[in-house]
Amino acid sequence: MYKERVSAVTAGHSARKTILLIEDHPVFSKIFARIIAEYTSHSVIRLTDGLDIMQAMCQYNPNLLILDYDLPGMNGIEIYDLVHNTADWEHVPALMVSASLPMREIRQRKIPGLHKPCGTNDLLRAVEQALTRAAI
Repeated sequence: MYKERVSAVTAGHSARKTILLIEDHPVFSKIFARIIAEYTSHSVIRLTDGLDIMQAMCQYNPNLLILDYDLPGMNGIEIYDLVHNTADWEHVPALMVSASLPMREIRQRKIPGLHKPCGTNDLLRAVEQALTRAAI
């Protein structure tokens, strides 16, 4: 598992939140983390797979999960289900960003989805919408 903490504070954006990004493709992981760090005040924790998801949830207490679907070990839906079947984490919002979105599964779970590659504005809008819905 690869972990990297990326953050930036930018005036005029919403309060700082912690985002757990689970993406195995190093280029997409780096791009998504940099976009979020550059345009928001949020902190991004990067993981390359879901094997240590429970440890990361305890350590970072994220406000949002950004999940790829095709991951080594566990796919994004399995990670989502594991987290949401754990007490105190059932309400952590998620966003799935994948080249192969499992449409039936994300609809059943009401997970917003973006197809990779996605635009900067689409990613930022989806992140803020997910965080806003969670705050309501």
